[in-house]
Amino acid sequence: MIGPAGGRRGVLALVWALTLLAGPAVRAQTRWPADTLAAGAVPPTRPLRPDSLRVFTPGRLHRLTGSPAFRRTVVPATLLTLAVLGTEKVDVFETDEALRREVTARVHLQTSLDDQLRHVPALASLGLSLVGVKGRHNTLNQALLFGLTYTINNTLTSNLKQLTHVERPQGNSFDSFPSQHTSAAFSAARLLDKEYGGRSGWYRVGGYTVATATGALRIAKDNHWLSDVLAGAGVGLLSTELAYWVYPWLHRQLVKGLGDRAVVLPLYLDGSVGVTAVVLL
Repeated sequence: MIGPAGGRRGVLALVWALTLLAGPAVRAQTRWPADTLAAGAVPPTRPLRPDSLRVFTPGRLHRLTGSPAFRRTVVPATLLTLAVLGTEKVDVFETDEALRREVTARVHLQTSLDDQLRHVPALASLGLSLVGVKGRHNTLNQALLFGLTYTINNTLTSNLKQLTHVERPQGNSFDSFPSQHTSAAFSAARLLDKEYGGRSGWYRVGGYTVATATGALRIAKDNHWLSDVLAGAGVGLLSTELAYWVYPWLHRQLVKGLGDRAVVLPLYLDGSVGVTAVVLL
């Protein structure tokens, strides 16, 4: 059941619509002699075939679920949906408060490890490229992709925090939903997966393990609710997918405009990660 509306938490309204192609319209084909109408008889109609009433055929459903767009968005959309259903205002699963009570009663953790872990998968991807392990893109393009991913992720997460205005578990601020650390970690893990997951499944396992650990630490430190972490994971995965979707177009524009006059390098400064570019004028 949906719990009573509470003043403490906002809720992110998520609409994830999958549009199926409609089947051909069902039309009754009629054929009759010209004198039939003159006689006042009811013209015969061709009976409808059973297949003509089937809008969602197995083949059409298979094409939908097997499409690249579906595979790329189903996990982020599922995580975001679970996150919304777990918030206190919706409270379908009643998990946020219950999990916090269990964790705070058993765990008393003080660490800054989560601050560093969130960037590890992306830095690992760039490091592998620098030492000669071939990924999906070369080092320069990986650095650009990382910068684009980070920008998209930070923009989405920051705006959602302002939009939802959810209070943190400790009550010290209203920017809890979604978790920025978890979002960055899963965004980085997805980048590592896309670059090196095809070479070995262990890269994929390692990246998502680090991202999951980051989210778990945010809950263990009482910085976030479970729903914040689930939403952060969904936003992080979606950010990387958006970056890889838009990057081919952006790359063409950069090559056309700058040619060989630009050098782009990864940047890590005071806990922040990004890219720096030098353009020869």
